[in-house]
Amino acid sequence: MQTSPDLGLHRLEASTLLHNVGSQRVLQKAGFRHIGMAPQYLRIAGKWQDHNLYQVILHD
Repeated sequence: MQTSPDLGLHRLEASTLLHNVGSQRVLQKAGFRHIGMAPQYLRIAGKWQDHNLYQVILHD
């Protein structure tokens, strides 16, 4: 994955609802790696929802 070098980014993080397989595939195809599950990560539609967490390391 490429990013603008002047931003100085090292890592990008994303999350999806557990059942959102389409978004998970998009993230994996973009080079994101699944790093775990966060219970009650975000409140959506009045309910705390679990999310899968993904990250990509941009450079070492």
